[in-house]
Amino acid sequence: MMENVNFEKDDRMLAFVRVVSEFRLPRWEQIPALGLYMDQVVTVIEKVLSPVLCFNGEAFITSSMVNNYVKLGMVQKPEKKKYGREHIAGLIVITVLKQSLAIGDIRLGMDTVLTGGPKAQSYDSFCDYVERALQIVADSVSSPENTAEISLEGDPLILMAACSFATKIFAAKMLSVVRENEKGKLSE
Repeated sequence: MMENVNFEKDDRMLAFVRVVSEFRLPRWEQIPALGLYMDQVVTVIEKVLSPVLCFNGEAFITSSMVNNYVKLGMVQKPEKKKYGREHIAGLIVITVLKQSLAIGDIRLGMDTVLTGGPKAQSYDSFCDYVERALQIVADSVSSPENTAEISLEGDPLILMAACSFATKIFAAKMLSVVRENEKGKLSE
């Protein structure tokens, strides 16, 4: 029988809350402008997102995935096999959105995220939404008495997608803690 876990006092969850609280997506100007080859792109995205996505052991971005996104028209074709800032920003958005949305819905989400104004401004705004959602969920996990409210200020679709991402990764982390506890009990 599974035992309840006090997540707000669990060291693994508190460490994750700290990581999430400090997590920042790169802004448009921080993304490499030089053309990068596929393996470099995958490495950059892994480095950016691994603090919040690395705990389940599954690859969240691979070269096959990138190729599929290009084939589906979700990301522009690379120029001479090199991917630029726009490609990388798009792949970051896709990787975040695919944590909680169906692949068919991500295309629509991409259009919303990256066509609401200049690409740089729209992407940076997306980053703000994701970071805000992560902080709200992190605060509620570490302090359950905290009743943070989600303001629908701005684009509610992007905000809800960001909140969905944030709650999904926290739920996945909580499940990994429960699994670790169960494994520990079995080995005793």
